[in-house]
This record gives sequence, C-alpha cells and structure tokens, in this order.
Amino acid sequence: MRDFQKRRGGAQKLLRVALGCIGILALIFLAVLSVRAAWGMYGKFAHANDVRAGAERELETLQGQYVRVEAAVGRLSSERGIEAEVRQRYGVAKPGEGEITIVREEPDAEVFASQPTTLWGRIWDALFVW
Repeated sequence: MRDFQKRRGGAQKLLRVALGCIGILALIFLAVLSVRAAWGMYGKFAHANDVRAGAERELETLQGQYVRVEAAVGRLSSERGIEAEVRQRYGVAKPGEGEITIVREEPDAEVFASQPTTLWGRIWDALFVW
C-alpha cells in the first residue's frame, strides 16, 4: 500500500524547513514594515492636524485684525474722522479752542444744619448714611 509514497531524504526535509523559516521571516518583516508605515502615516496626520489648528487660529486673528483695520479706514475716510484721530493721537486743538474746567462748589454746612431733624429723620440718617 505504501508504494505510491516516495520517501524523502533528510536533505529535502531540511530544505523544506529552511524555506518555511525564510517564509515566516519574510512575513514578519512585511508585518513590521507595514506597522512602521502605518505609524509614520499617523504621525504625519497628527502633525497636519496640529498645523491646521494653528492655521485656523491665525486666520481668526487675521480676520479680527482685518475688521479693525477696515473700521479704521472707514473712520479715516471722512474729514471728521481724520480730525478726531489727529486730536486723539497728537492732542492738538483748533485755533480758539481751549480746555473747559468744571469746578463744583461744595454745599454749605449751614444749609444742612438749619434743617430741623425729627426722630424719623435721625433714624433715616442713621440707617442710610450715604
């Protein structure tokens, strides 16, 4: 019954085991290579995401700055706006203009002393000092 099976020699078995080990090593090498490639792509995607977030923050900052500059240009497009900016920035005035100082007189103490205080008035003054 065993006629159809050929006997293999030791050299053939050794060659078959060696080829199997080489195949396993090649598969391990391909797996390691694939993992390294995937890890590298993950690093690139993470870096690109960080750069994109930074670019979006910079865009928001620049858009806010654009709005402020556009408002300043709108103010400076009229004669009145230019005059207001020059007055604020350099503290200049037109000829004949001067500074107005408002001085308030302090109330006389005699006015308050002459008012008669009742019991309810004294309680009111004691509760509400201001």
